[in-house]
Amino acid sequence: MNRLRFTRVSASKYIPPLPSRQIGVLTSTLAVGLVAAGCGSSSKHTASSAAKPALSKTQFLAEGNAICAQGNQKLTATQKALEKTLGNHAPTPAQITAYVNAAFAPIIEGQIERIRALGAPAAEQATVTNMLDVAQADLNKVKSNPPSLTRHAFANFARLAHSYGLTRCAANA
Repeated sequence: MNRLRFTRVSASKYIPPLPSRQIGVLTSTLAVGLVAAGCGSSSKHTASSAAKPALSKTQFLAEGNAICAQGNQKLTATQKALEKTLGNHAPTPAQITAYVNAAFAPIIEGQIERIRALGAPAAEQATVTNMLDVAQADLNKVKSNPPSLTRHAFANFARLAHSYGLTRCAANA
C-alpha cells in the first residue's frame, strides 16, 4: 500500500503528491493561474495607486507580463516538486484540495495583488479592474471546488487578458 508523501514548502504548508496523469493538467492550470494571479485585491490597490503616477499602457503591459512570467516560474517549480513527490500516482480529491490551498491559490492571489498594485493606465481603469475581477472570480471558483482545477479554469480571464496584451498571463488557458 502506497502512503501519501508530502513535500514541505514552508513551516506550515505541505504539497500533497499528485498522480502523473493529473500533473500535466495541474501544471497547465498552474501556469494559467499564476499568470492570472498577477491580479489582486482592490482595497490594497487604492491606497498605493493614489501616491504614484499612473503607468502608460505599454509600461503596465511590460510589468504585468513580467509578473505573470515570474508566477509561471513559481508554478513550474511547484509542478516539478509535485512530479518528484507523486511519481505515477493519481492525486485524490483531498490531495488536490490541499495542493490548491497550500500552493496554487496563494501563488495566483499574489500575482493578482501585484498586478492590481501596478495601477491601471488612467484611461483604462475600468477595463483593467474588470479583467482582474474576472481573474479573482476564476480563482474563487477553483478555491471553492479544488478538484475542478483544469487547464481551462482561467479561460474567462485569459480571453480578456490576452486581447488586452497580458499574453504571459494564463498563457495556456
